[in-house]
Parts: sequence; structure tokens; C-alpha cells
Amino acid sequence: MFHLKDLSKMFIPALWISALALSGGQAFAASAPAGKFTATAKVSSIDEAAAQGAQIFANDTFGTKQTWVPVNAFSSHLMTCAACHTDGGKVEGVTPSGAHLPSLIGAAAKYPKFKAKKHAVYTLERQIVHCVRAGIIGKPPAYNSPEMIDLVAYLTQISKGATMGQQFK
Repeated sequence: MFHLKDLSKMFIPALWISALALSGGQAFAASAPAGKFTATAKVSSIDEAAAQGAQIFANDTFGTKQTWVPVNAFSSHLMTCAACHTDGGKVEGVTPSGAHLPSLIGAAAKYPKFKAKKHAVYTLERQIVHCVRAGIIGKPPAYNSPEMIDLVAYLTQISKGATMGQQFK
């Protein structure tokens, strides 16, 4: 005898797979439940890596216990990159405390850059680590992990066409 909860366990994964197939992979990034997204070490293309990076950006909580309440939401959600960087980072974002963040379009072209307060040069990976630790209050992906590589691929993809090297004199 099947219970409704047993039926939903069989139906919901099939629904996700159907939605992913119909949307070319785009629907999953916007609507997957937050949690831990594990990237695969092997991908078929850089576009696939960037798509996985978009999913990580939208859904990975990096183990945080911090929550935020999205606009027009009825309940809180665990922090993800998308908590502050709305619309996949493609528009100006706002932190839960109200600070404004610039769009991430072109951000990959601005690294490496010197941070005077830290007296250090930051790479894009180092900035991601900082954002996960300080913003999400989570455990960042390792520098050479599939998750970090996919995040960098995603941020580089949305920076396509940006002029590189302008941070150098």
C-alpha cells in the first residue's frame, strides 16, 4: 500500500528531471531547494561547469545556520550567494542588513585586485572564500575543488565581454 508521502518521493524527482530537461538546465538553478550542491569533477564543457556554478550560487548554503527572509516571502531561508546577489548576481544586490552590492557582471575581469585594507592581492577565488566566510557565515569550497572551479566559471561567464586588466596602471 502506498502512502501519499511515498508517492511524492517517487514523483518529485521525476518532476525535477522533467523540468531540467525541458528548460535546458535553467529551471533547476532557480528552483532547487537550498542545501549542499556537490559539483561533479568531470564536466562535458565549460558551459556545463558554469551551469553547475549557477546552481551552487543559487542553492548552496555552505553549511550555514544563518537565515534571511527574501522579499515577498513568508518564511526565512538559509543563506546562499543569491541571498545578497539577486538574480544570479546580474543586478545590484542588497545584503540582509541593507548594504548595496554592485552587479557581478564583469566582476571576474576585475581580479586579481589589490585590497588596501588587507594589504593583499585578492584573486576571484579568495574573494569567493571571503564572501562565504563573512557573508554567508559558511564553510567555503576549497580553492581547487569542483565547486570553486564551477563558481569561477559561472562568474566568468556572466563577465563575458568585460575588459580585463583595468585594475593595473
